[in-house]
Amino acid sequence: MIEGDAFLLYQAISNLVQNAIDFSPAGSRIELLGQLEGERFRFSVRDYGQGIPDYAKARVFEKFFSLQRPDTGKKSTGLGLNFVREVATLHQGEVTLENGPDGGIRAT
Repeated sequence: MIEGDAFLLYQAISNLVQNAIDFSPAGSRIELLGQLEGERFRFSVRDYGQGIPDYAKARVFEKFFSLQRPDTGKKSTGLGLNFVREVATLHQGEVTLENGPDGGIRAT
């Protein structure tokens, strides 16, 4: 059992999964992993898209900052990752994004 606001946690996880879908090539794999670490639960989403460009790494959690989706060139509102960070903080957690060694991103 995870203690927290079910609606906020659902929305945060949905945002991470939707980002993985939006930034992955069609037909590629997305991995979800949940694991207990003592009293804490760690959830991660891994995609195999292009990863975060160097110029954007410091800004991805800023309100209204958004990258173009590779397949459409469209941008989102830029609120999703900021929301995820706020939800993690409200639950005494944190969120990290890291580029994978073979491309893509792991959001934890």
